[in-house]
Amino acid sequence: MTRTASRTCGDPGTVRPLTLFSRPLPLGAVFLLLCAVCAAAGAGDWTGSLSGESRVFLDDPRDGDQSGHTNLSLSGTATWVHEWPDSGQSLVFTPFGRLDQHDNWRTHADVRELYWQKAAPRWELRLGLRKVHWGVAESQRLVDVINQRDTIEALTGDEKLGQPMANFAWINPWGTLDLFWLPYFRERTLTGRHGRFRTPVPMHHEPLYESGAEEWNQDFAVRYAHYIGSWDFGLTHFHGNSRDPRYVPEIGPIRLTPDSPYSSWSGANINSRLTRLFLSLPFARLIPYYDQIDQTGLDVQYTTGNWIWKAESIYRTGMNKDYGAVCAGFEYTFGGVFGTDADLGTLLEYNWDSRGKEALTNFQNDVFLGGRLALNDVQSTSLLGGVFVDLDSAALAFGLEGERRLGEDWKLSIEARIFSNVPADDLLTFVRKDDYIQATLTWYF
Repeated sequence: MTRTASRTCGDPGTVRPLTLFSRPLPLGAVFLLLCAVCAAAGAGDWTGSLSGESRVFLDDPRDGDQSGHTNLSLSGTATWVHEWPDSGQSLVFTPFGRLDQHDNWRTHADVRELYWQKAAPRWELRLGLRKVHWGVAESQRLVDVINQRDTIEALTGDEKLGQPMANFAWINPWGTLDLFWLPYFRERTLTGRHGRFRTPVPMHHEPLYESGAEEWNQDFAVRYAHYIGSWDFGLTHFHGNSRDPRYVPEIGPIRLTPDSPYSSWSGANINSRLTRLFLSLPFARLIPYYDQIDQTGLDVQYTTGNWIWKAESIYRTGMNKDYGAVCAGFEYTFGGVFGTDADLGTLLEYNWDSRGKEALTNFQNDVFLGGRLALNDVQSTSLLGGVFVDLDSAALAFGLEGERRLGEDWKLSIEARIFSNVPADDLLTFVRKDDYIQATLTWYF
């Protein structure tokens, strides 16, 4: 079952309404109800931050509709926590919002977390919107499948949308068993027509689903986690709507079917003649399509001395092709480098996907090399840098992140992304002109 799309960032003058959710009516009602509960609960503890962001792009945009070399934005987040003494109960509320200079679709608001929790010695119950983090790797979190990624906030996909859920954790000496019921699906956030990091044709903002229940498909997940000595491991399984969409091409009234090989853009077809023809046609656009999947995952971490060995692997069925993927490597920390109190962690990870050139990700045969420097000073200065090397095409993606506290309430962060030697048949070809340097000043309250 599919829906007829009704809006697109390709329509001139289209402005996205500022809503808290991709489907605002049902979850908006839940949000208002829980806000009333927060008010009735009385005083709680508030913490939060306001940030100003300046981003400078080093190259002209690929498309004339995209914004130019500079972009400014403001964002804010806060967390309210109320605890009921001696009851093991708490209520957490974390709203977020951003105002962007050029991209109407990056101007958005979301409730990252809004949940009630009851904790007992052997079990915990959580109801509401939460963010769940699975996995141990630095370069890619293969097993992390619960939350939808907020890709307009972070190109790396590290930011997440709040996921409605009921989560029951059973805590035992033999490990912790987490059960998840996910009654509502959050669509991936997409860059608008005037934003950078977008496809060369407009992206439709009304998706298609394999499930007839669409966003109301009932998703389920389970995770077993335990440790034995220096080993930590987790075994997971997920069933439901894929958080990673495929993209169905549409030209006017003509729409490809989801089982077409051109509905799965990959390195194998991204530079084909048919794809180039599609990109050159007027009225061409892409529609996100969410498959039904089953994914089984395993993450393992072994710590010994200054070494941390990490591995994640998944096997997924659905998305028009079953496949497996692995991310594995290590981190070694040098203490007291340069005769100071600083620590330097070195990172090496390998990413592999059984689909090869047909993979819908950049991590099909790639090595990540990186380093993490923590000065361990009063200002908590740190620097993380790394590079992805595609072993098939020799494409390079550089990343740098650094931060330093300024006084008690301020922090300065820098970030840079540089893409080099990207061939036309690599998925990074769409962002190869989007190298940028970013500075963010944050005030904490």
